[in-house]
Amino acid sequence: MNLLEVGVKIKQMRKKNKMSQDDLASQINLTKSHISKIENGKATPSLVTLSKIAEIFDVPMAWFVIQDQFDGISIVSKKERNETVETNELGYQYELLANKSYMSNINPSIVTVHNGAENLASYTHDNDEFIYVISGSIVLKYDHKFYHLDEGDSAYFSGKKEHIFINNSIENSKVLTIYVED
Repeated sequence: MNLLEVGVKIKQMRKKNKMSQDDLASQINLTKSHISKIENGKATPSLVTLSKIAEIFDVPMAWFVIQDQFDGISIVSKKERNETVETNELGYQYELLANKSYMSNINPSIVTVHNGAENLASYTHDNDEFIYVISGSIVLKYDHKFYHLDEGDSAYFSGKKEHIFINNSIENSKVLTIYVED
């Protein structure tokens, strides 16, 4: 375990979560000075401290100590991609395109939009969203307005306003969706 790399990862997570050293220190009962030493590789965090930090940032404790075997790159072949089916009521199927790093601010996926979402309530989330229609046609209901998007069309919008994709094709439509976190 390289102390400096552990410290760098802690610092990156702290900054990503817009947290000061004081904020982190108070949550785990350490001093700001000790957090600084950990982040700069001058002190070793105990397993208890590392466990508390991992819990605060909602990451596995091992993430801080395991070396990044991909050197900053995540490659996912088509046969290794996970398809996650959301509730049947939503009519979406998600295919994650990357092993999202805990340091990434984007989350790409392919959304298969099935027929039947016409009568569903729109939803919101805290991320910006970019979409690109790969195949088929959808209607993007956004902030009580309707936008017709065909294959090759794209949109970028705030997820904080109500929205939903509605399939506008006989076949399922596929949409590249990229969530952009703050």
